[in-house]
Amino acid sequence: MGIAIESIGLFANSDNSVKTSLELCKRAGEPCIAQSGYKKEDIGLVVAVSVYRDSYFCEPAFSSFVQNELKINHDKKDSSDPKTLSFDVLNGSMGFLNACQLSAAMIIAGKTKASLVISSDLVDDNVSEKGDPPGFLHTGAAMLLADRKNGGCEFTSFSFRTFAELQDACEAYMYNDEDRGMTLRFRRDPGLMEVYLKALSQGVCGFLEKEKAGLDDFDMIIPSQISSEFITKAADALGVKREKMIDVTRKEGDLFNASLPVAMDHILKHNLARSGQRALIAQVTSGIQVGCAVYQF
Repeated sequence: MGIAIESIGLFANSDNSVKTSLELCKRAGEPCIAQSGYKKEDIGLVVAVSVYRDSYFCEPAFSSFVQNELKINHDKKDSSDPKTLSFDVLNGSMGFLNACQLSAAMIIAGKTKASLVISSDLVDDNVSEKGDPPGFLHTGAAMLLADRKNGGCEFTSFSFRTFAELQDACEAYMYNDEDRGMTLRFRRDPGLMEVYLKALSQGVCGFLEKEKAGLDDFDMIIPSQISSEFITKAADALGVKREKMIDVTRKEGDLFNASLPVAMDHILKHNLARSGQRALIAQVTSGIQVGCAVYQF
């Protein structure tokens, strides 16, 4: 496929000093772009995957605000100047991996030199909540994707599968409560972890069959960073050693859409992968959905 991770930007809002999703995007996006070998003019695509953002608005696209805030081809007066397409992908915590696939297709098609995928899920204090707590961390995460350089790292395949028969195990929706006004409702089945594990096992099995590969063909596995307990059980469900699983979980909560960029950043910064090694990305989220991808270092 020939599409690589050029750079990653992260911002952990550990003290909750940042109160808006847009600001979280900015804090992650600026270092991501600065660390890359690309100029803002080269970024022809911005994909925002934040599900929970400021006031939970849907239109216009949140990505257009991110693009403007980061000043990516935001104020062009000449129609021949470089332009940037921006749109949102809202698909639970699978959005980041979905956006990577979309970005790869756009880059391969020659529509852009580089693509910025960005997320910053944040529960808005101005909106009431009911039911289960959301449980995810307010983390800004950005990843710049571009053409592979000189035989370097790359994504080689993507696959997504939905288990619609299990979709009621996890849901979130908004409604107008008579007492609270606009209210965000979370509801999780008490056995959600087991539902996730069952779907993950089936999804990974189907992907490996399609790829004509086995788990032994991969040097590491990057799962959803829901919790350390989940990753331990995922290793058991897949029948692999626990140490093969990348675990960058936080005790404070689920990394949600930041799972993939935080895990990749950890691998790259700590030199955990050698040239030629392969990672299996295996994520699960509401829907119930399983997303798999291969990244070769």
